[in-house]
Amino acid sequence: MFTSYSAELYPALSAASVSIPQIVLSLVVLAALTAISVVDIRKRRIPDLLNLALLVCGVAALWIVPSADIVSRLIGLFCVSVPLFIFAVAVKHSFGMGDVKLMAAAGFLLGWQHVLTAFAIGTILGGVYGAVMLILRKKSRTDSFAFGPCLAAGIFAALIESLIT
Repeated sequence: MFTSYSAELYPALSAASVSIPQIVLSLVVLAALTAISVVDIRKRRIPDLLNLALLVCGVAALWIVPSADIVSRLIGLFCVSVPLFIFAVAVKHSFGMGDVKLMAAAGFLLGWQHVLTAFAIGTILGGVYGAVMLILRKKSRTDSFAFGPCLAAGIFAALIESLIT
């Protein structure tokens, strides 16, 4: 799965005048997000180590993707994760703490502007998935599902958008 995505991603990013270190960072982020998605689907949790890997990618991005400065990244660390944390505590079974930590790490990776985009994309994807599951009667209104893969897709889309604009 990862190999086919990376084989298609490299030419697309190369054509957009993205540097080799940015391509390598994108592939490492893609690997981390793929692992996060697989584990969340299988076990319904996101391991801290995988969120930490994404945060380390954010530290590397300070030099590799200079479009977002440290202030933007620090704001990004909190601007989605804090409201998500409050919502997760206030509404039982809404979001897991792995989702909160994932968005914090993504915020540092992307900066505040792009983490908002990532969260919006992830939320829309999650809503569409939930609606389809309800329509197909695969889930009921009280069931939950792994939200990490939806967030991961939004994070990767926002990362690519940040590199090509």
